[in-house]
Amino acid sequence: MPTKHRDVAIIGLGTFGTALARELTRMGDRVTGIDIAEKPVQLICEELESTLEADARDLKALQQCGIEKYDTVIVSIGENIEASILAAMNVMELGCQKVWVKAQTQTQEKILKAIGVHHVVLPEESFGTRMAHMVHNPYIKDFLNLGDGYYVVQIDVTHVMVGKTIKDLKGLRKHKIQCIGIEEDGLMKRPEELDRAFENHDTLLLHGKRTDLRHFTDDL
Repeated sequence: MPTKHRDVAIIGLGTFGTALARELTRMGDRVTGIDIAEKPVQLICEELESTLEADARDLKALQQCGIEKYDTVIVSIGENIEASILAAMNVMELGCQKVWVKAQTQTQEKILKAIGVHHVVLPEESFGTRMAHMVHNPYIKDFLNLGDGYYVVQIDVTHVMVGKTIKDLKGLRKHKIQCIGIEEDGLMKRPEELDRAFENHDTLLLHGKRTDLRHFTDDL
């Protein structure tokens, strides 16, 4: 089956909104960028399906943009919290089915959820949390929080692991960690499928508790 391309409107073409617009376009979605200022619209107009200069605080302006026709609407207005909330209220009033809003503070998040916004994200807070995990455990390249203290983490094979096999990593059993995958040349394999010793370019996918994962990497 062919991939369904969605129509996405992004209101606010600052650093976050522009990066989002480019990535969604790269993945095949039809993106319309909307901003109150002329300059950000001009800077990205050739990269997107369409761009519009409009004040999202104005309900009639959004109606003229046909905002209710989009599959997803993302409000990514930056520091102007009042404008962000007003834009979100207008989008909701026009009956948009899927709405995402970037929030600056937890108070703004509460207000947005109270008016019925479907998805609220705090990118700076999320990035700060992510960065803290990777600073705390420098071996981690990426991770997924599964809840209840359990994580799936991605770590590169270190120099002390090169030449060893999965069975040689005694620390896995010691710290109750499960290796659930090994990335080889961009392909993920189950541990039992790798019939050779580790090499520098390999990456491990490990599952376990955060403290146990830290203890395991401390032993490397």
